[in-house]
Amino acid sequence: MQEIRIKVSQNEKIITLLDNYHIVEKYVVNSCESIENNIYIGVIKNIVPGINAAFVDIGKEKNAFIHFDDLYKTNEEIKLNEKILVQVQKNPINQKGAKLTTNVKLTGRYVVLMPKADFVTASRKIMDEAKKEALKDIVQRNLPQGFGAIIRTSCVLANEQEILDDIKRLLKKWEIITETIAKKQAQAPCLVDENNNIIKSLILGTTDVKEIITNSKDENEKILEFLKEYNLENKITVTYEEDVFEKYSILKELEGLENNKVWLNCGGYIVIDKTEALTAIDVNSGKCVGKYNLAETVLKVNKEATKEIAKQIRLRDIGGIIVVDYIDMSEESSKDEIINLFQEEVKKDRAKVQIEGFTKLNLLELTRKKMY
Repeated sequence: MQEIRIKVSQNEKIITLLDNYHIVEKYVVNSCESIENNIYIGVIKNIVPGINAAFVDIGKEKNAFIHFDDLYKTNEEIKLNEKILVQVQKNPINQKGAKLTTNVKLTGRYVVLMPKADFVTASRKIMDEAKKEALKDIVQRNLPQGFGAIIRTSCVLANEQEILDDIKRLLKKWEIITETIAKKQAQAPCLVDENNNIIKSLILGTTDVKEIITNSKDENEKILEFLKEYNLENKITVTYEEDVFEKYSILKELEGLENNKVWLNCGGYIVIDKTEALTAIDVNSGKCVGKYNLAETVLKVNKEATKEIAKQIRLRDIGGIIVVDYIDMSEESSKDEIINLFQEEVKKDRAKVQIEGFTKLNLLELTRKKMY
């Protein structure tokens, strides 16, 4: 059973996804503006061949940037003061401007519509090849020429009519966006479509949520309107609770996320350290002494740490390069066991996780795409 619990205060919203009464995802939306996934008409202000990128004014304090490769894929011209339709891929960080793409995507419950693509692909998490091909056939038959799509994992549980309704909804949204572009072209740089609502994305990205609980009646009204738009009002109930995090062990779990040290049941622990370049996770045996030989004890701690690491990177929405320093394992078979276990555990994560393997220094490298 999954539910979404949201605490609304004057300065922020804390959004949690619970699975069997435990937090599996947590996001904080504060007064800092998030522009990720927003669509803008930008103006190219600077072209820098040395870094294969152009800088684009989207109406923010700092110009955003876009790689030449991205522009070439959509046959966009690279000219100074040229107007260009872009979508924000990554929010600005410190002194770095937002990262842009011209490959605009509109996310639905079952399908991601790509107005500038001409192919249909499916989530790698759909393992049934026959089902994958059947879904591709449904989507391809119902997409206008010149549109592409990504089939989401949630599509597996949908019937054909639900998929068609989702496609129609996204096509209608694109129609509205193109009308807005025509009207606002002269106002560039300017915002065309605001598309960065975490709560909406969380609802569309999950299929097992049965209830949404908040401490705000205003927020509940907004959520109900959104559910009606997607015909989900009879599938998900919306409830008001004044103390939204008082149930289960939510407060204790939230407090635990403030610590970079996480204890394991076996007595070992992991330490999570974030830097600007990457996240380093160290595995320690701690109080775990084991009952048998050293190799078995080490593998036991490392396996339990693997499950906890997969859980924590999802919980904390850790993105980018992640390096795990396990307790040294001499057997290659033990390393293979860890990699296989990690791959199995990250299947629960909605984000894309790529496990690269162990380096010569016995560090496990992986990457994860941050959700928000």
